[in-house]
Amino acid sequence: MPQLSYTEEDVIQAMLDITDNGLSQNQAAQKNGVPQTTLSDRLRGLPSRSEITQPAQLLSKSQESRLVTWILRQEALGYAPSHSQVRATVAALLRQQGRERHIGVHWLARFIKRHPDIKTKVGKRQEAARFNSFTPMAVNWYFGIRESEYGWIKRENTVNVDEGGIMAGFGLDSLVIGSSDPRRKAFLKGSQSRTWTTFIEAVTADGRLLKPGIIFKGKELQQQWFIDEFRKIADWYYITSDNGWTDNHIAVEWLKEVYLPQTQPADESDARLIILDGHGSHVSDEWMATCFLNNVYCCYLPAHCSHGLQPLDNGVFNASKAAYRKELQKLTSLTDSAPVDKVNFIKAYARARAVGMTKKNILSGWRVTGNWPISRRKALMHPEIQPDKKETTPGSDGQRRASRL
Repeated sequence: MPQLSYTEEDVIQAMLDITDNGLSQNQAAQKNGVPQTTLSDRLRGLPSRSEITQPAQLLSKSQESRLVTWILRQEALGYAPSHSQVRATVAALLRQQGRERHIGVHWLARFIKRHPDIKTKVGKRQEAARFNSFTPMAVNWYFGIRESEYGWIKRENTVNVDEGGIMAGFGLDSLVIGSSDPRRKAFLKGSQSRTWTTFIEAVTADGRLLKPGIIFKGKELQQQWFIDEFRKIADWYYITSDNGWTDNHIAVEWLKEVYLPQTQPADESDARLIILDGHGSHVSDEWMATCFLNNVYCCYLPAHCSHGLQPLDNGVFNASKAAYRKELQKLTSLTDSAPVDKVNFIKAYARARAVGMTKKNILSGWRVTGNWPISRRKALMHPEIQPDKKETTPGSDGQRRASRL
């Protein structure tokens, strides 16, 4: 077979056809006369042959272009990467290629100078954090992103992830949804004698439920906890932490071991989108670098709006909680004093999941929040939305005080 004759411009155009025009990798390769293997390599960040001959440059031109695109798109999602996150991403990219090179103190400044489009983007204030309630203003900000920036990501590649948990010994109300809310955590942490178990759940916009991540409190996970009856359940992802909560390490482990394998696109050039809250473990340097390497983008919900905009919080978790209560009533006790109690938790939660996290409920959660089909109007009609609060200025406050004197 004769070799294809193509230029660097052909490769770049093929990449743009995939990322911006929605073509498959095979279609873009044929359209632009580029070998599919070459295109696949470049999409994964590998340099061209000519770029390999430029050892003085830390990143190749195509790698820098990919990094710029990621920064601009993440900024458009309301979360511009910090300087630290960009450096961590570059380091991860170099490690992926077996290149352990030092990133100089001034490298980022020079990188930004070479790409003026990102000058005001890197380290920009995170817009998602500026809201203090679920209001039309927050909804309009969020859907400005969903409608104009990321509607092109395929339905099956769009995922919502959230955490919940159970505190042993709290009876029928012990299942907590949306546990990443710091106010809920503060309340539950007040009882040091209780044992907290976290579950991480994720659902796709086409109604698929991923395997959960289960985080037990403890130093070591003993497989004998899971007797023969629960071997089928035990293919969930289990991990332990000192306190049963998610931390930066566990979040990245979940990302790598649970999310990435279960959401691999049919076309490896397709981007993926995670809709989630801005919890600290979801914005760590390693989390962002891992997302970059795997063509994953993060859309962070406006602060204090999860109950109105998050699909899992609308019907899915509530249905599971109701089912869990019924399962718990069947058990004589559920404490953490013996290994069998963890099996009881898995047993009860598995049955509750089967009842509450159905495809019908998952699709309903996406629909009622306006996340799929994308509908700003649906979100603005949510029963828990609050009116916008009128902002005041120091001057207007002073005028009101003077009028009362």
